[in-house]
Amino acid sequence: MRFTDAAALRGWMAHETRRAVTETALDVDPALVTYAVSSRAKRRAGACRYTPLPTGTVGVEPAWGERTRLHREATVTLAARAAAAFDEATLRGVLRHELLHVEQVQAYGVTDHGPAFRERTAALDVPLDCPPFADPAYRLRCTDCETVVGRRYRRCPTVETPETYRTACCAAPLAVEEVR
Repeated sequence: MRFTDAAALRGWMAHETRRAVTETALDVDPALVTYAVSSRAKRRAGACRYTPLPTGTVGVEPAWGERTRLHREATVTLAARAAAAFDEATLRGVLRHELLHVEQVQAYGVTDHGPAFRERTAALDVPLDCPPFADPAYRLRCTDCETVVGRRYRRCPTVETPETYRTACCAAPLAVEEVR
């Protein structure tokens, strides 16, 4: 399914949120979620925007205080470029990843990619990472096993001085491959 405009994508996001809440163990109040489409995002497929609870900690039930609703509302944004590049199943995975952030925001007032988030992605079979949809300027490879271990979209210390870094897979030096 290809989305021809932002309104259609936002409608699909709202529908898929309601579907996820009824078909999975996702604990999200859809009434506190708004949806947006970014025409500017080039590398980030999705985002969850919210007002953090200053005293919030993932996994700790907060004392919400007076402004409970403010700290439980979230906006889920998907990138128009990702929607154009991904098939529906992949895009649904990105949306559900962002909805897991919403779940944490609504429960704790904050969210992160920590152990609780990783456990939840595994439990609900939601992707922890999304596939790239933009071409990087540089690919980082392990010199031992040739595995792609990273992508960079502009020059950075890793690209400029790869010899100062080691890969996690083999503890080998990095090789930088210029893609574009």
